[in-house]
This record gives sequence, C-alpha cells and structure tokens, in this order.
Amino acid sequence: MKSCYYVFTNLFNVYFTIYNRLDVKGRELIPREGGLLVISNHSSYLDPLIIGAAVNRRMTFLAKKELFTIPLVGKFVSSFSLPVSREGSSHKMIKETVQRLRSGEAIAMFPSGERDKGGDGAAAGFKRGLELLARLSKVPVLPVYIKGADMSLPVGGKFPKPFRISVRFAPCIVPGGEDSTGQEKDMISRAMESIGRLRTA
Repeated sequence: MKSCYYVFTNLFNVYFTIYNRLDVKGRELIPREGGLLVISNHSSYLDPLIIGAAVNRRMTFLAKKELFTIPLVGKFVSSFSLPVSREGSSHKMIKETVQRLRSGEAIAMFPSGERDKGGDGAAAGFKRGLELLARLSKVPVLPVYIKGADMSLPVGGKFPKPFRISVRFAPCIVPGGEDSTGQEKDMISRAMESIGRLRTA
C-alpha cells in the first residue's frame, strides 16, 4: 500500500507540474521523519492531491466521512485518509489520530473543514479538534498555503482547468520552542497566522 501511495503521488506530481505548472517553495522546511501535523487552506477538491504531490513523505488526510461512501471514490479515499464527521471530531478519531502522530506519521488537515468558495480557507474558523490534536500529540505543526487550486477546479466545477498552482510551506511551529508561548493550543493560532502571511506574500 505504501508503494502504491508513492506511485499515485508521483503521477499527480507529473500531472500538476505539466498541466498546472505546479510551483513548490519551502519543501526543505518539511521534517523528513517524526510525527507531523500539516494544516492548509482548502478551496478545491484538488487540495489533498496537491499536498500529496508536494510533500516528500507519506501523508494521511482527515477527510469528511461522506466521501467514504461514494462508489470507487470511497475506496480510493480510504487508502490514505481517516473519516471525520461534520458534527465534530469523535473521541475514537482523536485517539487514533494522536496515536498515529505519536508513532511518527504525517497527518494533514484542513482547518476550514469544507472548501471555501472565496479561496481562503485559512480565514475560516478552525475546529476545536485540531487544537486538541496539537495539544495531545505534541508534534510540530507545518503551515501550508495552496494558491490557484480554486481557479483550476472551483466549488461546483467538474473538470480541472490549466490554471497555475503554487504551494508554499512555512517553518514548523514546534511544541515548547521559540515559536510558541509554552501552550500547545497557541500553536494552531500561530500556524493559521503563518498561512495568512503565505497568502499575502
């Protein structure tokens, strides 16, 4: 399954590079190993595929549980994602995600929960569950900003268009480091601020 993941992400990398002129900056800021919580804005269904192509390590995504019930799509999504309810994060999901982070996995989450029609998911309120994950797992948080995905495949769109897509990474927010106030809950707000700065850079 791990090898299949890299086959797909490499294919998507080639696809986005050719079709959307994918431009990635800050890849060197991604820790090569150890637990990692990746948070990003969310403006298109392409976002998980773009992050998978841009991040040079295996990722697991937190995705809305409704996607898992769609024929074919559900099987594909379940191979690299964990289901999340719109009503909130369940105790079981939080526990499993924290265990995975502590065991060294990299997990990606979109704080806005759903695609943002304005293309700025970073501006939406983040879920309380995300703060809880950071507090319990005590792993670095990596801020990411995706630009152009909403132009390629906007909300309601059916086929991607060849608009340019860029991905920008900010330095990790580290527990207990200079980038925090000593409280893990502050890591998320700082990460969200970093995403905002990437948006306007």
